[in-house]
Amino acid sequence: MKLSLKKGLFYVFAVIIIFGGQFLLNNGQLMGKPPLIKQQMLDGYNMSSYLGKEPTIIYFWAKWCGVCKMMQSPVDEVLNDYDGITVAVKSGDDQSVKNYLQEHKLTWKVLNDPLGKVAEQFKAKGVPAVFFLDENGVIKLTATGYVSEIGLRLRLWIVSNM
Repeated sequence: MKLSLKKGLFYVFAVIIIFGGQFLLNNGQLMGKPPLIKQQMLDGYNMSSYLGKEPTIIYFWAKWCGVCKMMQSPVDEVLNDYDGITVAVKSGDDQSVKNYLQEHKLTWKVLNDPLGKVAEQFKAKGVPAVFFLDENGVIKLTATGYVSEIGLRLRLWIVSNM
């Protein structure tokens, strides 16, 4: 298949736009050691008990977020194979979040962030936002907006091989 110059330039431009947009969205988000969050998760544990053993994701979502709903299945699949924490941002009280998880048959480890304070500490620029941590619990990559299952797994692979 022969690629015309016009099509080739279009693809190059599309890639630049996509990666440039991700760079702008992710620029300024927290990198390095995550803040120590003392608030208990819905299961009674602290966030720190899940970090620093293997590559991990911290996924910020909201029950009112349409894009987050589209990411439920990819995130759920990845969380079947990797450790991960999810943070429910401005999604109501603990019981409301528990009800949402039950309705959607999600078994995620969740920290409820009803006022968005944890998201602020991570400098998350919105939801969905995903932070990818290495086995030492250090944030190496971030993503804002929709990420496919393949995209999540690829970033986890990159983090584990950095």
